[in-house]
Amino acid sequence: MTKEEKGLLEKLSSGALDGFVGDDLVTGKSTVWKAIKNGVPAMFKQGPSKRVFNGKENERIDGVLHTLQEWATDEEKLEFLRKFGWLMKDAAVRAYSAKFKPKK
Repeated sequence: MTKEEKGLLEKLSSGALDGFVGDDLVTGKSTVWKAIKNGVPAMFKQGPSKRVFNGKENERIDGVLHTLQEWATDEEKLEFLRKFGWLMKDAAVRAYSAKFKPKK
């Protein structure tokens, strides 16, 4: 593991990179997105919401939230940064991700 990778993992575990990664993807009525929470990157999917009449008015019930994938180990976190780092706002992460961009 290089010095750069160790620095990125420290930044990730400190919570400095927490938040959404990229944009939402709407598949039919479900929504899929990637986010970093407490230094752990994950991919989530939320199913479609429902409307139910409760006797007086319609209520909206959110769909079920699924965790599709979680990058938990240090090697998996680095793999996430290599693959999706270009979508993040941090310059160091973008530079790291650019090193692994496929050549045409």
